[in-house]
Amino acid sequence: MKVLHLDDEPDFADLTAQFLERENERLEVQTATNGTDGLAILRAENIDCIVSDYDMPVMDGLEFLAAVREQSPDLPFILFTGKGSEEIASEAITAGVTEYIQKEHGTDQYAILANRITNLVERYRAVRTIDRSYRAMKTASEGISLIDPDGTFSYVNPAFADLFGYEQDELAGEPWTILYHDDEADRLENDIIPAVKENEYWSGETVRLMKDGDRLVTNHRLAHADDGVLVCTARDITPERTQLVEQSTQFDVLIDAMDDHAFFTLDHEGYVTRWNDGAQQFTGYNAEEIIGAHVSTFFEESDLANGLPEQLLDTAKTDGTVSHEGLQIRQDGTRCWTDMTLSASFDESGALRGYGIILKEADRQQIPQ
Repeated sequence: MKVLHLDDEPDFADLTAQFLERENERLEVQTATNGTDGLAILRAENIDCIVSDYDMPVMDGLEFLAAVREQSPDLPFILFTGKGSEEIASEAITAGVTEYIQKEHGTDQYAILANRITNLVERYRAVRTIDRSYRAMKTASEGISLIDPDGTFSYVNPAFADLFGYEQDELAGEPWTILYHDDEADRLENDIIPAVKENEYWSGETVRLMKDGDRLVTNHRLAHADDGVLVCTARDITPERTQLVEQSTQFDVLIDAMDDHAFFTLDHEGYVTRWNDGAQQFTGYNAEEIIGAHVSTFFEESDLANGLPEQLLDTAKTDGTVSHEGLQIRQDGTRCWTDMTLSASFDESGALRGYGIILKEADRQQIPQ
């Protein structure tokens, strides 16, 4: 911690420097006997704190403070003076002094001064780190938000707000559930957030709501900070999911070659995040129509009333995979008897990332009349 001590008495300035460095070995004290030299040191060095006398010729402590504040508005500045009065203290506070300490006899005062310097510098550095972090988040192209322990947004950067069609101030103070449909946030709250708190990190694909009600597929990452704040990043991957031929992997090619199968993926809440050619041929939905829709779209009303889609998701989450044979609804309203295999995907910590579904048309003779 670099400290600049300004006092027009060289011997006292040097003595103070020695005592401060003796009290705290982290302190490195440079001295100056006038404001002009002090400002030169301030421009040349990365000073963390200034300790200045008040009663000095040419430029007194308050005049020096005013000059410092022009170039370093938040730098810790302690007025350490033997000329104490309420008037000087009031003027110093008005001018932006950080601390006002009156000189005393004896060496005990240096322990107090060293402690004040250390505390002020640590707070100053912490604030600067936070400010730099906020500036970095503000200019980042990726959507970034901070969620307080009470579940409300304490900060969203412009990219995050734009991603979901909001202004920044519209999301500040709002619960994060505003970006999820109805009660679907319960699954995130019950499954994912506890895993984040335990493992400090989670990533996956999620389907979220924009302000206008449209659904958005996002690459979603959550990290848990020491103070209980959740750091959330989001990137729109909807175009990547709706353009079926874009950058196909070997796995995609293999799946697309399965003409008699439909393959697609869901996020941890059961919303469609990936759609292949076989799924389009099998169901009649193209990617733009179905990305962001819930898996319940493919089930009959009677199955929905019995909660079958949620039961299958829960079983796959518990057992890893589940099979089901039954009627599925195509885009044109026709019904098809299918074999469904639903498998859950987990990250290295065991947190649920999402699901993969394979549909295959069953023996047509099993379709009930």
